[in-house]
Formats: sequence, structure tokens, C-alpha cells
Amino acid sequence: MTRCCRAVLLRGEAACRQPGYPTGAEEKHRYLGSMITSVLGAPGSGKSTIAPVLARLLPGYAVLDWDAFMRAAAALAGREIPDNPGTWPAYRQLVHAIIGVMAHLPVVLLGVCTPDELKDWPIDAWVLLDCSEQERRRRLGQHADLERLADAVQDGREYRQLGLPAIDTTGRTPTAVAAELARYIQSLHPSGYPAHMG
Repeated sequence: MTRCCRAVLLRGEAACRQPGYPTGAEEKHRYLGSMITSVLGAPGSGKSTIAPVLARLLPGYAVLDWDAFMRAAAALAGREIPDNPGTWPAYRQLVHAIIGVMAHLPVVLLGVCTPDELKDWPIDAWVLLDCSEQERRRRLGQHADLERLADAVQDGREYRQLGLPAIDTTGRTPTAVAAELARYIQSLHPSGYPAHMG
């Protein structure tokens, strides 16, 4: 999902507050005892590429890529998720529900939503995956049309303004980036946590 996703996600906040959907204190209580780290990155930053490597480096953690469920969700919805903004609020709820199921584990969520967009989610820490604009264009150039490429570059610029801890993926292998990110995530946890879950 790109920048245009965010307006729809924000409009979808009301849908997330329907009866039976946990919010506020209920939501915090539901996740009590787990830790959620959100890894923000504009398209082309390397999130999906490093996700399987990161999962191997963090046994005992649930490593979730925001986009990983889109194929299955598209099959259920009967249409592609990225191309149909009307599906985005429901997809957001799907990701939220999956995190709820994983709440007994520390969760690492790789996605495109900012702290403001997920302000009602019980996220404990944020980190930005970034790369140079030239690198982003190179990575996305074969697969993205000009409009999506421009959106991704603009996202990258906006994300840098958030002041989050950042890891630069420019010119680096997925293994090297995942290793640095794993060290950062492990540094956020109390000593030995979640060793009992490994």
C-alpha cells in the first residue's frame, strides 16, 4: 500500500470502533504482556525482502509483513486489495486481528502505517527502514508505474521527518539489514525476554 492508503485507513477508524471490536483500554489489556515493534518503511525500503531473514534471526518472535495476507484477502474479497481502496479498512482489521492472535509472543510488524495512523494500536517501539531515493527508484523501477514510484519516494521523504530511529538499507544485503534490525529489536527487551519462548 502507498500514501493514498492512509486517507482511507483514517476514514476506516470508525469501522474499527464497531461493537465487538476492541479499542482503547480494552485493546491495551488484550495485548498485555507482549511487546509490539513496528518497522515502518516506504515501498522499496526492503521490508518484505528482509522479513523471512528477520524471522530466522528472531525465533520466539512473530514477524509479520503487512502485505503478507493480501493474496488470501483478495481471494476472500474477490478483488485485489491494493487496487480497491474500499477493502483497506477491512484489511487493516484483518492485520489487527492476526496480531491479537499472536499477542502471546513479541510481535514485529513491518508496514507502511505511521505512528499517527496506528495511534490506537498498542505499539511499544518504532523503527524506520529507509534507503536513498536513487536506490528506491532502482528497486521499484521494474515493478511500479510512475505514479506509485512517485508516491513511494514521497512517502520516504515524509517518513524521514518523523524522527524515528532509522536503519539505512542502501547498498546493503538483506542479511546485513536484518541482522542490524534484529539487534535493535532485541535491545528493546528486558534481559532474557523472550528467551523462554524460543
